[in-house]
Amino acid sequence: MSTVEDFYQAEADAKATAAKHVANMLQKPGQLEKVDQYRRRIARKKASVEARLKTAVQSQLDGVRTGLTQLQTALIDIKEIKQSLNEVDAMYKECEKVHKDLDEVKSVGVEHSQLAAAVENLKHIFTVPESVEKTERLIDDGKLLLAHKSLMDLETSRDDLLFELHKTPSEKPSDDYLLKKYFADVEKLSEMLAKQLFLIMQRCLTTVRKDPKHLVTALRIIEREERIDEKMLEREQLTNFLPPGRPKQWREKCYDVLEQVAETRIEGNQIEDREGEKMWLVRHLELTRRIILDDLKIVKYLCQPCFPPSYDIFKRFVYIYHKYLSKHLQDMISDELKDTEIVSLLAWLKEYEGPELMTNPDLNVDLEKIGPLLPDEVIASLTDQYLKTVHTNIQKWMGNGLDTDISDWHRDLEPEADGEGYFLTQLPVIVFQMIEQNIQVAAQISDFLTTKVLNLCVEEVNSFVKMYREKIVIYKTKHLEDRSQPPFYIHYMIAIINNCQKFIDFTKQLETRHVKQVLDQPGTLSRNISEVGDNFNRLAKESWTFLLDEVFMDLDSHFMQLLTRTWLQLPTSNAVDTICITIEDYHHDFVHLKPDFFNNLMKFAENKVILGYLKALTERRINFKTYEERKAAVEKIEAETDQIESLFAKLAPNNTTETSPCQPILMLSEFIKLKDTSMMSLEISTFAAKYPDIHPDHIVAVLIIRGDLTRSEAKQMLTDTLGEERKGSLPPTVFSTVPVPQTKMF
Repeated sequence: MSTVEDFYQAEADAKATAAKHVANMLQKPGQLEKVDQYRRRIARKKASVEARLKTAVQSQLDGVRTGLTQLQTALIDIKEIKQSLNEVDAMYKECEKVHKDLDEVKSVGVEHSQLAAAVENLKHIFTVPESVEKTERLIDDGKLLLAHKSLMDLETSRDDLLFELHKTPSEKPSDDYLLKKYFADVEKLSEMLAKQLFLIMQRCLTTVRKDPKHLVTALRIIEREERIDEKMLEREQLTNFLPPGRPKQWREKCYDVLEQVAETRIEGNQIEDREGEKMWLVRHLELTRRIILDDLKIVKYLCQPCFPPSYDIFKRFVYIYHKYLSKHLQDMISDELKDTEIVSLLAWLKEYEGPELMTNPDLNVDLEKIGPLLPDEVIASLTDQYLKTVHTNIQKWMGNGLDTDISDWHRDLEPEADGEGYFLTQLPVIVFQMIEQNIQVAAQISDFLTTKVLNLCVEEVNSFVKMYREKIVIYKTKHLEDRSQPPFYIHYMIAIINNCQKFIDFTKQLETRHVKQVLDQPGTLSRNISEVGDNFNRLAKESWTFLLDEVFMDLDSHFMQLLTRTWLQLPTSNAVDTICITIEDYHHDFVHLKPDFFNNLMKFAENKVILGYLKALTERRINFKTYEERKAAVEKIEAETDQIESLFAKLAPNNTTETSPCQPILMLSEFIKLKDTSMMSLEISTFAAKYPDIHPDHIVAVLIIRGDLTRSEAKQMLTDTLGEERKGSLPPTVFSTVPVPQTKMF
């Protein structure tokens, strides 16, 4: 009922939809003219839909007809199968009687099945002693294939008989015992044959070169036995019977023999020890390398064709040698190697992985598959020991080198000079030869260790600079206690300064040769090396300061004579003459300085002379009484500054500049020379603009020595010209180092 209602409902919905469609089509009056056109179009669509519907219904009917036909055929087949099964069942019921009648036959068959096996193996049973003797003779004669065939016949007979006993357990256990005892010699033959086979495997590296067919024969026999083992194990799963001596596992034993070969080859070549030969480890490792390389070549090119592919014999030998070599090296390491032996071992590890052995073109071993020769923790422990040794040795060698250098400082001979006449000692060469040797040794081991050693050496050189400075200060202090000792103090101070330049040069060479090659933070390492150069530069500067202290200790009294009444009254300046002569005299020694340090020292000396003169000008050692005295003094100052400039231009021509270094002296002398004080403000402002860091008391002191200005007038003039005291940081000039007179302006 519901289906009919659904049908009527669908029909109503269709009509409603059609009405809406027609209404949409005829919304405008002009569309009425197209009614016939719309009717024909809808008629065509209706015909098309009806045709498709008829086709679909016809297809469904054909499918139903085919299905009914197949069901009819299947019903007929089922009836036939049922009839056949009933016939088979009837036949089985008829055979039940026959089964009962054959029980006696079955019992007799079981009783005599062992007899059948015995008859089948009868000839072997009766000839066991002769077969055993024959097989033994074949083994002794080296005819291993024939011996193995005979052994297999004997084992087959024994195993068949034992299997029959296993299938029908005898009430007499002695049967099994007697049978095994009768065939006892068969197991002995098997052991004899195995011994011969494993002897061949033990000598496989020699055998394969002389007579490879013996090796092939041994491998054929081993593989035969391996297949028999597999067969017997499969039968055991079915019957729970396993013949005596099975599985023989000769392939596994063969692998064990090969491992023994590798172990013997590695451990057996150590013919020396530490007590008999210092280089025992180097010789042992080199011999080991040669043996492994030769053996692996033999395995790859000679043994590999003889062994079955499943053995993967080359990779197996690589792994075996790698394994036992690792064990052997760790045993040696556990016996505590000496420092030089650790270096030799670490260097050899790199050789092991290189073209000298594992990556040799003839071998081309994949190192990633076999892994590292020694564990990371063992390598780390050896590396730490090596670095501690290097650290200790560097400190010791640097200390010894410095002690030797210090003893040379006190000799009665001047230091040696290089080909250009510059004084030097051997200390820089000793230190950097030692550093270079350690870096070269580390480079033979690994880039990582090279970086570590390089960092260590740089740190130690930085520490050495401090120790070197302390010794230089002590050297200077003791000299000041008695300036006659040591006799060549100046010369060795010059050598020390030149040594600093040599250290700097060696440091740059170290950076050029090694820093770009290391992988561990080269930027940081470069900065550390630059710091070493800076430290030696500072030490050189401090050392040439010590040199000038020695020079100016002789000149202090002469500087005190400048700008005094005595100085003014003398026609010529003995003080400046003495200063120039003394500096020129020391210059004969200073020329043994390296050019850069020489120029810097002479510039520093010139500045100290100018500083001394400026100090004399600002200390008010004289008060002029007349303009003529001031004029004479200024002329003398100008003459003396010319003398000083000429001296340093002659001694250090490379330091010559466009501006006179004595310009501050000459400009201050203008304060003294100026006759009209009304122009003084201009001179002061010009001077203050050029030397902004000059202290007001410096200018006041120079104005006072004119003799025509009181202190208050000088101060007032300065205040009127420059204003209040200037504050804040000012660009430094030479006046930053001129002592301020005691009297303050404010």
